[in-house]
Amino acid sequence: MKKEIKIVLCAIFCFVNVINVLAQQKPAEVSGVITQKKNYEITIVGKAEGKSFRAIQYLIDTATNKFSIVMPVLANTSYEMRVAVMKMGHRRLETDYVVNFPLKLVAGQKLNIALDEAAFKAKKGFIIAKQAAKFPMTQVSGKVVTSLKWAVDLSLEKVVEGRCQTIETYTIAKSDSTFNFNLPIQKEGLYYLSSARFKKRLYLKPNDQINLVFDYNTGVELSASKTTEANRLISEWERLINPLKLMSLEKKPDREAFSALYKPLQVKVSDFIRQVKTADPAFNSLFKVAVQMDNSLLALNMLLKSSTEKRGGYIYQSKNFLAVPDYYQQLLRDNSIKSGQILQLGEGYDYINLYARFCLNHLNESQKAQMGDAERVKLLMNAITNDSLKSFVLKAQLEELELNIANYSEFRDTFMPYQKYAKPSSVKQKYEAQLKTFIADTAFIGKSAADFILPDASGKMVSMKDFKGKVVLIDVWATWCGPCKAQIPFLKEVEEHYKGNNNVVFVGISLDAEKDKEKWLGMIKEKALEGVQLLDNVGDAFGRKYKMVAIPRFLLIDKRGNWAEVRCPLPENKEKLKGYIDRELSRSL
Repeated sequence: MKKEIKIVLCAIFCFVNVINVLAQQKPAEVSGVITQKKNYEITIVGKAEGKSFRAIQYLIDTATNKFSIVMPVLANTSYEMRVAVMKMGHRRLETDYVVNFPLKLVAGQKLNIALDEAAFKAKKGFIIAKQAAKFPMTQVSGKVVTSLKWAVDLSLEKVVEGRCQTIETYTIAKSDSTFNFNLPIQKEGLYYLSSARFKKRLYLKPNDQINLVFDYNTGVELSASKTTEANRLISEWERLINPLKLMSLEKKPDREAFSALYKPLQVKVSDFIRQVKTADPAFNSLFKVAVQMDNSLLALNMLLKSSTEKRGGYIYQSKNFLAVPDYYQQLLRDNSIKSGQILQLGEGYDYINLYARFCLNHLNESQKAQMGDAERVKLLMNAITNDSLKSFVLKAQLEELELNIANYSEFRDTFMPYQKYAKPSSVKQKYEAQLKTFIADTAFIGKSAADFILPDASGKMVSMKDFKGKVVLIDVWATWCGPCKAQIPFLKEVEEHYKGNNNVVFVGISLDAEKDKEKWLGMIKEKALEGVQLLDNVGDAFGRKYKMVAIPRFLLIDKRGNWAEVRCPLPENKEKLKGYIDRELSRSL
């Protein structure tokens, strides 16, 4: 037994020694430039004992082509640098292609390199060259106090248009709670240390050296051996509001308990803002806005999370602010932030849009339920008075309603009145991408729909001319299309609503192949599909002509036999779809 204990103690002693050796080793530094300014994702991947792991990740955007990575080098571990060249996808950046090359790293090594993307595509490997000049670096290092028994990721983020954007992600091993970020900061401003549990603000300038210890659970700074006057003030503010911040992050905050802490805090907030008088006027101005925004965001998040409604016996968090007490109504409006500086804060985008939604709380629930997208966007845009901030209310609505806007006319009515606010490149890109989805449809609207003939289930040829004087809803589907079949129950409800109305015709056009005709006929019988059912052999006569690249798709023909809409809402949104049909029924021939 004593022998076994001795073996275990020796093993523990050896393990601790290994950890201490690793901790004492100087980290390696890999820095340099990529010759083309694009979006890249650099990942250092380690491999030991047959297992690969991500050691560190660094993101480069078009604002800079420089990078700097500081990391510990583990014994018996091989490394490679993985560079992902990014491209803009439909909604976000996506990987275009990835290239890899091995890195021979040793402790204390400083490697300056240049990467030429032209060599990536030519598949000639990487051009690696020493850099003569070293660019100014800012260092953020320190230790995380955590009780977790596994590795955690810690990211350093910058602010882009009111949102946090990751620069570098550092994987902190469970055996070593230290971190070291080195980055080429060209402009002073607010940055964020971020994990799955918290975000901690830092005010950084070129060549700053920051070293701190903080609690992983809360992000609250415990000590700092190297810091600045600005960062001391930020930490003081974080400690002041942390109890309320933790309450506002709860799934359903207790309004009374929150208010009991929040109301007395308001005097301290005013006093704190008056005491922001560092030697840096740029920081003073920005931080005062940050304090004011934090104070409002605490209340906004609490009020929204505690706004619940009952549906079908279940309680849900509402998307709207409900039963907001007069105290908060007055305080939040009096303290509304109109300064464009809010876009220099990582929470600024969220604040702008939360506050705009809060401004709709004067409407009753019936008014909100009956309000269409265009009317809602108008009210949200009017809630914000600063034109530069309106741009990001527009962006948020473009993102939120992307799947709800069915066609060009809805896009026109909802967003085109605010086109002048789509000036920032990210907003313009989002606006134009959605407009591009629908702009081709304008070639068909108002044009004749009687330019194709298809066979029905009995083989009889049917033309849309046969239905002139009636409103025709066309459902484009296929037997192999799961989403199409999911719409059938909803479509039946719409058909039932118009049962007995001879001025409405429902037409189904299947894109099944002619060889699968029996399968098509079988599904008509199985699903008891009503209306006129037509077969368009893999889109030969109809699908390709009208660019049916995705189904299900619903189209509407007016009484004159012209296209009224070539993208209607899906039947699952039956009230909205019925609105389209009713609109055409109300129009005279």
